[in-house]
Amino acid sequence: MISLEHRILSEYRIKIAKIETLAKSIMTHREPKGDEAKQASEFLDILINETDQFYENNSAILSNNGKRPHARSRLAETKEWNDNVERYYEKNPRRRPRK
Repeated sequence: MISLEHRILSEYRIKIAKIETLAKSIMTHREPKGDEAKQASEFLDILINETDQFYENNSAILSNNGKRPHARSRLAETKEWNDNVERYYEKNPRRRPRK
Protein backbone atom coordinates (compact mmCIF):
# COMPACT_ATOMS: atom_id res chain seq x y z
CA MET A 1 0.00 0.00 0.00
CA ILE A 2 1.37 3.39 -0.97
CA SER A 3 1.25 5.97 1.79
CA LEU A 4 -0.31 9.37 1.28
CA GLU A 5 3.08 11.00 1.88
CA HIS A 6 4.73 8.92 -0.86
CA ARG A 7 1.91 9.68 -3.26
CA ILE A 8 2.17 13.44 -2.63
CA LEU A 9 5.95 13.36 -3.13
CA SER A 10 5.60 11.36 -6.36
CA GLU A 11 2.91 13.64 -7.72
CA TYR A 12 5.00 16.72 -6.94
CA ARG A 13 7.99 15.16 -8.71
CA ILE A 14 5.82 14.50 -11.79
CA LYS A 15 4.47 18.07 -11.80
CA ILE A 16 8.01 19.49 -11.65
CA ALA A 17 9.10 17.20 -14.50
CA LYS A 18 6.19 18.44 -16.65
CA ILE A 19 7.16 22.05 -16.01
CA GLU A 20 10.81 21.41 -16.86
CA THR A 21 9.97 19.50 -20.03
CA LEU A 22 7.59 22.16 -21.31
CA ALA A 23 9.97 25.00 -20.45
CA LYS A 24 12.81 23.25 -22.26
CA SER A 25 10.69 22.68 -25.36
CA ILE A 26 9.59 26.34 -25.39
CA MET A 27 13.21 27.51 -25.13
CA THR A 28 14.37 25.28 -28.00
CA HIS A 29 11.36 25.87 -30.26
CA ARG A 30 12.22 26.85 -33.82
CA GLU A 31 9.83 29.82 -33.77
CA PRO A 32 9.96 31.33 -30.28
CA LYS A 33 7.66 34.21 -31.26
CA GLY A 34 5.09 32.00 -33.01
CA ASP A 35 1.57 31.14 -31.86
CA GLU A 36 2.55 27.63 -30.83
CA ALA A 37 5.24 28.85 -28.45
CA LYS A 38 2.95 31.55 -27.03
CA GLN A 39 0.21 29.03 -26.34
CA ALA A 40 2.73 26.68 -24.78
CA SER A 41 3.96 29.46 -22.49
CA GLU A 42 0.36 30.17 -21.46
CA PHE A 43 -0.05 26.50 -20.64
CA LEU A 44 3.22 26.65 -18.70
CA ASP A 45 1.74 29.46 -16.60
CA ILE A 46 -1.27 27.25 -15.86
CA LEU A 47 0.99 24.36 -14.86
CA ILE A 48 3.02 26.61 -12.57
CA ASN A 49 -0.15 27.95 -10.89
CA GLU A 50 -1.42 24.40 -10.42
CA THR A 51 1.89 23.30 -8.91
CA ASP A 52 1.94 26.32 -6.60
CA GLN A 53 -1.56 25.47 -5.40
CA PHE A 54 -0.52 21.85 -4.86
CA TYR A 55 2.50 22.98 -2.83
CA GLU A 56 0.36 25.30 -0.70
CA ASN A 57 -2.12 22.51 0.02
CA ASN A 58 0.59 19.96 0.91
CA SER A 59 3.36 22.23 2.15
CA ALA A 60 3.77 20.47 5.49
CA ILE A 61 4.52 17.09 3.90
CA LEU A 62 6.64 18.49 1.09
CA SER A 63 8.78 20.80 3.21
CA ASN A 64 9.28 18.12 5.88
CA ASN A 65 10.70 15.91 3.11
CA GLY A 66 13.17 18.50 1.81
CA LYS A 67 11.10 19.89 -1.07
CA ARG A 68 11.07 23.62 -1.70
CA PRO A 69 8.75 25.39 -4.14
CA HIS A 70 9.99 25.08 -7.71
CA ALA A 71 12.38 27.73 -9.02
CA ARG A 72 9.72 29.01 -11.45
CA SER A 73 7.17 29.17 -8.65
CA ARG A 74 5.47 32.43 -7.79
CA LEU A 75 5.11 31.49 -4.13
CA ALA A 76 7.01 33.47 -1.55
CA GLU A 77 9.05 31.08 0.59
CA THR A 78 8.05 31.14 4.22
CA LYS A 79 10.30 30.79 7.22
CA GLU A 80 8.43 27.65 8.29
CA TRP A 81 9.10 25.91 4.96
CA ASN A 82 12.78 26.85 5.01
CA ASP A 83 13.17 25.66 8.61
CA ASN A 84 11.51 22.34 7.77
CA VAL A 85 13.75 21.83 4.74
CA GLU A 86 16.94 22.69 6.65
CA ARG A 87 15.95 20.38 9.50
CA TYR A 88 15.40 17.58 6.95
CA TYR A 89 18.87 18.10 5.43
CA GLU A 90 20.50 18.17 8.87
CA LYS A 91 19.02 14.73 9.52
CA ASN A 92 19.82 13.48 5.99
CA PRO A 93 23.01 15.22 4.80
CA ARG A 94 23.55 12.86 1.86
CA ARG A 95 20.23 13.84 0.31
CA ARG A 96 21.16 17.51 0.02
CA PRO A 97 21.01 18.51 -3.67
CA ARG A 98 24.15 19.65 -5.41
CA LYS A 99 24.43 23.30 -6.20
